[in-house]
Amino acid sequence: MYYTARVQMEFETDKGATKKKTETYLVKAESVTHAEAIVHEKFKDYTFDFEVKSVTQSRIVDVYSE
Repeated sequence: MYYTARVQMEFETDKGATKKKTETYLVKAESVTHAEAIVHEKFKDYTFDFEVKSVTQSRIVDVYSE
């Protein structure tokens, strides 16, 4: 199954100001909990703070690629 995870990142700009940005990721996982764990694993080595704001089941059934 596919899940959408909304992740809020907080980082410092070149001028020293703190900026927050939220992005959405598509995650292939077995459950909501598994999807959140995958996101945490992917972000663990980044130097900025992040928070998983939500994980919901996606309506996407499959992804095709060449």
